[in-house]
Amino acid sequence: MNFENNKKLGWLIIIMGGIFQVGWSVGLDYTDGMTNILWDVIVLVSLLLSMLCLSIPMKTGINMSTAYAVWVGLGVMLTIIVSAVLGRETVTIGMVIFMMVILAGVVGLKLES
Repeated sequence: MNFENNKKLGWLIIIMGGIFQVGWSVGLDYTDGMTNILWDVIVLVSLLLSMLCLSIPMKTGINMSTAYAVWVGLGVMLTIIVSAVLGRETVTIGMVIFMMVILAGVVGLKLES
């Protein structure tokens, strides 16, 4: 598939990568030290898909540093939110403030690139 000069698709793929990060980062909490085969597979597949969603957008002309920062920022924010919804994380006011800073940085990087 030709991804060159299709930055909109690249940004969509980065967002998908952030979502897949939730699968492996939250999933690690359920693997019981990588001894639960179902969760082990979910973690490994999510990790692979997340990495692919990071590498592909760079072929669309999105800078590696911007792609990586947005991918990590989205992954961190979504992981905290999903972990909180699942009762695995307690979200504090400070965390919300810093998540807003991350979000501002992600938006800023997207607008700047």
